[in-house]
Amino acid sequence: MSAEQEIEQQESDFTKPLSLDEIQEKSDKYLLGTYRRAPMAFYFGQGEYLYDSENNAYLDFLCGISVTNLGHGEADLIEAVRDQADRIMHSSNLFYNQEQALLAEALIEHSFPGKVFLCNSGTEANEAALKLARRNGEKTDGTPVIIALENSFHGRTTGAMAMTGQDKIRQGFGPLMDGMVHIPANDIEALESAFDQYEGRICAMIMELVQGEGGIKPMSQDFVTRARELTSSQDALLILDEIQTGIGRTAKLFAYEHYGIKPDAMTLAKALGAGLPIGAMVVADDFTHLLEAGMHGSTFGGNHVVARAAYENLRIIMGREILKNAEGLSDYFFRRLRLLQESCPLVKDVRGIGLHIGVELNDHGPDVVTRCREEKLLVNCTAGHVIRIMPPLNLPLDSAAEGLDIFERVVREFA
Repeated sequence: MSAEQEIEQQESDFTKPLSLDEIQEKSDKYLLGTYRRAPMAFYFGQGEYLYDSENNAYLDFLCGISVTNLGHGEADLIEAVRDQADRIMHSSNLFYNQEQALLAEALIEHSFPGKVFLCNSGTEANEAALKLARRNGEKTDGTPVIIALENSFHGRTTGAMAMTGQDKIRQGFGPLMDGMVHIPANDIEALESAFDQYEGRICAMIMELVQGEGGIKPMSQDFVTRARELTSSQDALLILDEIQTGIGRTAKLFAYEHYGIKPDAMTLAKALGAGLPIGAMVVADDFTHLLEAGMHGSTFGGNHVVARAAYENLRIIMGREILKNAEGLSDYFFRRLRLLQESCPLVKDVRGIGLHIGVELNDHGPDVVTRCREEKLLVNCTAGHVIRIMPPLNLPLDSAAEGLDIFERVVREFA
């Protein structure tokens, strides 16, 4: 076979789906085994549905782990990406970039006065926030201290792991960065004690307003208010990890809007690019001076295509009644799930904000996920037996009812 024929054959590999067996065989042979994958592969997505290579339709209540918040195949988003790819995809951060500038402007207009750093992922956004915090701690004597929460998740790079409050994430990689102090979430006494103990050394506090990987556990209003007071009083940054909650997941654009406070820095990713890899750190005006030219950077961060996608995604969410729809759906989901809790002893708790929903079961979490998948509903399980439900923000009510019917039926099978 000639070189030209080989290239033509390679291009044709993407015109039709491989069988699941073929995909698994190639994946097992060539991909590092860092994931436990479900035995399925998707070829097409439209609206709230994903389709496998055999054209089976699955109702998507996972959204790629809170990434595809507008579902699949949004026409305006696809057209924006196609248009941008036709013109320019990448030029690097050695030059100005129109798409970056417009995206940063939109993020600031919809959040708080400040500036934006663009990168490629949530972990990278949190690494940028870590450097911001450590720069803020340069004035302290000794190792600067960052207060973080037990049960939290901030990423899998070494700095992000150090901030993460889960042993299963941290173990096996040797000593991590010094200066991380983890306290129980929603424990105001522990919060005040930590700020007393490390007074003068605390450069930042980082937290998720809803712990996602930790089991969909929202922070209490009193805890968040007190954290804001204490960080302000000690010239420490309050950094909010909104990687999973941001861009509408809680039925507001950002979860901090539910709490009546504003952070000094906020990290975003996941839903920001609607499926394309982009992360962001938004820094309030008072702290933008901490990172100067040459102190941080990213080759791909905010390139033309991903920045255009994020801008269009934000335009759609804010220009249509997406958040209003999410708010109404949230009421519907919580009402039905709490009725299930009342009548089914397997359901221990129902919690969350907006369409960031956790259903804690007394047992059988992974089994429920498998049975839902067999019934063509996609959810996942985290923190033991917490079923994480994160449907598209623009989900139609009839599809919400269809998915909940499946979920309730499956849960009752294990009761």
